[in-house]
Amino acid sequence: MLPLLTLLHATAAAFPMLGAEIPLGERTKMSWDAPPNGDDGVDHFQLFLPRRWSKDQRWPMLIFLHGAGDGVWDVMNSQSLPRLLSRDQSTAFDPRKSWEFDFDGRHYANASFADELGFVVVMPQGWDATMRPGWSRPRLERVRALATRVASAYAVDPERISLAGQSAGGVGAWRFALEYPEFLNAVVPVCGALPGGDSDRAAQRLKDLSIWVFHAADDSAMPVELGDGAVAAMNRAGRREPARYTRYRRAPPPPDPQYNDMVGHASYDLAFRDASLYAWLAAQHRRGGAG
Repeated sequence: MLPLLTLLHATAAAFPMLGAEIPLGERTKMSWDAPPNGDDGVDHFQLFLPRRWSKDQRWPMLIFLHGAGDGVWDVMNSQSLPRLLSRDQSTAFDPRKSWEFDFDGRHYANASFADELGFVVVMPQGWDATMRPGWSRPRLERVRALATRVASAYAVDPERISLAGQSAGGVGAWRFALEYPEFLNAVVPVCGALPGGDSDRAAQRLKDLSIWVFHAADDSAMPVELGDGAVAAMNRAGRREPARYTRYRRAPPPPDPQYNDMVGHASYDLAFRDASLYAWLAAQHRRGGAG
């Protein structure tokens, strides 16, 4: 058996490198030459370029932070936004098409999602099952460095960089925004939690950043009070535009059966299918956005 380090290098060599020509309208596994720092996992990522992408115009970029159960490739491939951007919809545990299902009396279907999305999307692999400290500061520093490199390589408009995260990635989204508010035009935490501490002080730091929070009232993994409290704090900060809040009555559990006890947690399966989210993100610009 190959030593782990040799195997990792061999796997990385099989991926396209940052800056390479990649297929349009399909997410692609990528690697970059980030230096190791002992808190690894952000040297591999997935990249999506719009079907109509051209270097001759500037594009908005969306950074996506996965949850705690999504870090390895086969699982990350099955979850919410990354799966919506894939032509291969099959998974071992969820045979449904990710763009089509019924929930709470509504039919969700958008088979042309990947053809229509007009964002460069970068999806870092933050950690796997053996490395679970979450979206720590060292990892978020590397996410920022990665996003900067992607923006330079793929004609991204630096005034229109937004970030979304789900579950543990929702916590990471808040944390990234607090560390680098000047880097973003908008942040979208989905079923996450504002990191502990002074929420009003955090809200002051983020008052010029456009915010849209999603949560479900029946979330058994991240209680909805976490979303309620974060939005209330943001809107006490004298914002030019209030933080938006979508509070679903209920949401499905994650599609992986091992997480079926997380009733109401997969509000991300609803949020990332909401076309109005992407229209809103595209309208935001750095320092307060369009509202």
